Amino acid sequence: MATGVGMLLVVCISVCAAFNLDTSFPLLKMGERGSLFGFSVALHQDLKTESYLLLVGAPREKAEPNVPANHTGGVYTCPISANPSDCRRMKLIDPSESHVSLDMWLGVSVASQGRPGGRVLVSLCSDWLIIFLLVRS
Repeated sequence: MATGVGMLLVVCISVCAAFNLDTSFPLLKMGERGSLFGFSVALHQDLKTESYLLLVGAPREKAEPNVPANHTGGVYTCPISANPSDCRRMKLIDPSESHVSLDMWLGVSVASQGRPGGRVLVSLCSDWLIIFLLVRS
């Protein structure tokens, strides 16, 4: 009886400890040093190009040109490919907006709605959002 319970326990632990990480063929994407590129990642399906993309957050990324801040954070779209440097930054900040802030951690989390062609959610650091809401009210 004890042997049967022990075998059942070993089987349950081995099944529960499983995860899906492909170490044989990793997909590597590179970002700027210090930008925290890869802090958040989501898989998204683009219906226009009929392809899958990785949405990659870099919350300490330098600001885009003409934006009145040094570090705003950023979000990148990366095709599923072997090229480590084919990611493109999404244009999410309007340089004419007055509420752009230093260290707003844009891209601290990214999410895809999940269904084909669904929406993409990009969030900011909650501390910055609270300050933004106080200034706006």
